[in-house]
Amino acid sequence: MATSLHQICEQARNVDCVCGAPPGCPCVCAPRHYHASRFAHARRAGLLTLDDIAYVIRVTRNSEVTDDPDAAA
Repeated sequence: MATSLHQICEQARNVDCVCGAPPGCPCVCAPRHYHASRFAHARRAGLLTLDDIAYVIRVTRNSEVTDDPDAAA
């Protein structure tokens, strides 16, 4: 299990996103933003646990886009 929102976002970055962002790249909406579906893709790929997903939901209040507070701008 990842220990911070930043670590969870870094794991989610390892899969592609529905917005067209390939693995290793941030979502195309803006740097530091991650679409909720990207976390689900990372979960299916075995990169995130259910606890990680629950943490994202709690912290972001189930927003469509998650901001990574520790990512470089």
